[in-house]
Amino acid sequence: MQALARMGGMRFELYAATPRWFFDESIAGEYRYHELRADVGFVQRSALTLDVHATVSALSALLPFDDVLLDGLALEIRRAGCRAVLCDIAPLGIAVAERARVPSVLVENFTWPWIYEPLLDEAPALATLSAELERWFSRAAFHVQAEPFCHPASRPTLVVPPVSRLPRRTRTEVRRELGLDEEAPTVVVTLGGVPQQLAFVDRMRAASDVTFLVTGAAATSSEGNVHLYDNDTRIYMPDFVRAADGVVAKLGYNTIAEVWREGRPLAWVARPHFREAVPLGAWVSSRLPGFEIEPTEFESGRWLDRLPDLLATDAPTPGAEGGAERVARFVLDEVLGG
Repeated sequence: MQALARMGGMRFELYAATPRWFFDESIAGEYRYHELRADVGFVQRSALTLDVHATVSALSALLPFDDVLLDGLALEIRRAGCRAVLCDIAPLGIAVAERARVPSVLVENFTWPWIYEPLLDEAPALATLSAELERWFSRAAFHVQAEPFCHPASRPTLVVPPVSRLPRRTRTEVRRELGLDEEAPTVVVTLGGVPQQLAFVDRMRAASDVTFLVTGAAATSSEGNVHLYDNDTRIYMPDFVRAADGVVAKLGYNTIAEVWREGRPLAWVARPHFREAVPLGAWVSSRLPGFEIEPTEFESGRWLDRLPDLLATDAPTPGAEGGAERVARFVLDEVLGG
């Protein structure tokens, strides 16, 4: 959306449960926000653990899609003059586009049926729900796969490099805004959008020659070299990555894409119960310097003993043109016809 707004002057009707401010960081003034839970994914107990049975309950409440919901959403987007529906793994958008008779564009690096497959023995009800999701995924008018994708589609319309937002400021500007020394080694520690108690804060404070920017903390605070940010604090992560010398993160798509785009070393925490961990880890291992951290090593803070190795790593070459720009050009040229 950021690339489309910049390249083609697009405006959006945005349906999401993510807080409005998150989108204001990227496309302020270019959209109207409609609060809607368009997707379930996983219900999680923490950043590294999921709740399969709660996930089944949430999916059962959403599927099959309600005709009244589809008719209402289709009417809304027709009245708004929408010419296409762009879906970030959310099949509800495909169903609404079909009802509204406009093209749908599915952008994914995995689909939920593939993710759920290893869990079918534990939660057999997922089989029927996955089949319903797969039925809608297969009906997308256009199918874009963004690297690193987990399972190659049989006939994708387009394959693109990692998709991420662009930083808004220079490294010097970001560091000045955060009150950081221009030369101080700085590490971003992020667990994505799921908050978690961090047992290693004191160990970070002891590493006083390194500045830490930690997202997903229980509360926002700053003491010495450790800056903690909770999920209610407005953070533009591409700027944080640009300001950093290394990133320690849960292995997730957004972080991978932003680190690749900026050319930073990455120490990643794999999530063994998440199927995407293996293909994402393989992609990162082959393209970014750094190392894997076991979940117990991360939670205890033992990874801090390896921090000098991360900071001594030569920074990789920043990524060339990213997938966001390529998707935007495709939408403008092929989906909307220029």
